[in-house]
Amino acid sequence: MDSGPLARPPKPPFDRERFVFKILAVVIGTQLLIYSLAAGVCGQRALEGRSIGQICPGTLEQLQGGFDSTLKLLLALLGGAALSRMDR
Repeated sequence: MDSGPLARPPKPPFDRERFVFKILAVVIGTQLLIYSLAAGVCGQRALEGRSIGQICPGTLEQLQGGFDSTLKLLLALLGGAALSRMDR
């Protein structure tokens, strides 16, 4: 039997842990980008002598809270993965 040009190699099984870690890497990277952008805008306003007001401190606190919760989620997932490997 000729395999022909339409034959495809079998798909590897879906790696759930790798998918979750890639998604978390994207989320953390995006949060860092947004945090850096917000800090840059607030710093630029401060250097220009404009009134920063309550916008910048509130924004930075919210972004810091989101970053902290993402890190907690990552640590929980890593701990759960380690525990599930110990059970095998």
